[in-house]
Amino acid sequence: MNFKNLKNDKERIAFLEDYRNEDNGWCLWKWDDDLRRRMWILRLAADAVLVVEEQLRTFSWPDKHTSWTVMHWYVIEDPTAIFGDCVASRSLALTKLKEVQKR
Repeated sequence: MNFKNLKNDKERIAFLEDYRNEDNGWCLWKWDDDLRRRMWILRLAADAVLVVEEQLRTFSWPDKHTSWTVMHWYVIEDPTAIFGDCVASRSLALTKLKEVQKR
């Protein structure tokens, strides 16, 4: 699904939560097997990039299991910005997605 065709916040949030879906434009950008981290990226426009950083974590409830969980969202608007300064939330990613759709 092209993010430009999303009609409401429910669809936009579902799109953002489906960040592992490469058919939607997301792609696995970086991964580190030692740290058990990976980053997914979506280029919304020349001046707008979303990144989701996730980490493989072990949980003990309800049964012991491992799962990839979101650590951070990033909204990058300036390619010269320091990456860590671009930490955001899913809400800010949603706001940026809506802003790019309106252009």
